[in-house]
Amino acid sequence: MQVKSLTFTFPQLPEITWPKEAFQRAIEFIENTYHRIFGCWHTNMSRPFTIDQETYRMCLNCGAHRAFDTQQWKMVGPYYVRRPSTKTIYRPTLAPVRSPAVTTVDQLPASRRHLRRAA
Repeated sequence: MQVKSLTFTFPQLPEITWPKEAFQRAIEFIENTYHRIFGCWHTNMSRPFTIDQETYRMCLNCGAHRAFDTQQWKMVGPYYVRRPSTKTIYRPTLAPVRSPAVTTVDQLPASRRHLRRAA
């Protein structure tokens, strides 16, 4: 028997196709488990804040929020992270700068009348 004639063959396994929702739930479960074990433990919390009728405390290490009940004076519910929406991000607008001393071309000296101002 020659060595060249020996070949290993493996049985073909059927292709596993998971539904998209089940795969996402499995990934979320793995991520949640990982973050519970190795993630932030939220031991350094801020004082309670009330903004827009919502009272919460915030983790100073990772920024996660947790609802705060002012009647019982304790945190309630799960931690959540508030992502800023793109509509609330401040975008400055540039206004044209005009000199208050010179308003029209007629008021310019004769040597500068050929220059145009950007409006």
